Amino acid sequence: MAQNWLTLAGNHERQLLNLSTDRMGLSDAYTQQQLSPAHWQWLRTLPPNATLSPDVFVCHGTPTSDLQYYLETVDVQASNGIRAATLTEILARTGGQISPVIACGHSHIPRQLRTNFEQLIVNPGSVGLPAYSDVQPHPHAIENGSPDARYALLHQDAKGWHAELVSIAYDFEPMANLAESNGRPDWALALRTGGMKSSNIF
Repeated sequence: MAQNWLTLAGNHERQLLNLSTDRMGLSDAYTQQQLSPAHWQWLRTLPPNATLSPDVFVCHGTPTSDLQYYLETVDVQASNGIRAATLTEILARTGGQISPVIACGHSHIPRQLRTNFEQLIVNPGSVGLPAYSDVQPHPHAIENGSPDARYALLHQDAKGWHAELVSIAYDFEPMANLAESNGRPDWALALRTGGMKSSNIF
């Protein structure tokens, strides 16, 4: 907020603004208690997606959904209940968006893919949650395997657009301790290890 950076609304922002407390998950219910009137006002201004330039489009999940993974598919047959999406699945999720670069998030998995239309789709990963579990539409776990913060750098040269996925160590222990003190040992484990294997979620 202080830096006035472009910030998108994702599924949790939408849930905070639209769900009653009794319908919220643990994280949203906790967050709701921490927000000031200024936070609520700011959340209401966030767009679900944005066009940064004629070349770059940004969204939380896919161009048409804040709940759908773009580059992954939930699959009960796959390890951890999730697998890399096929090119056919990815193209179906693009929703007619023709920007040469689409940056997305939601899955927290750093990944990039160039389609057969030379469209670069980039997920930078997550700065603060390298692993989590979910039960929708089927139980699955996201695990990046390390506690590092992730981000991406986009650059353009004579050959087109390119992305560099960056992983950087940070002091995660204060946030892991905060998660534990608020009854979230699963998130504490995720923050410390980038995995969910020792939790009792599944």
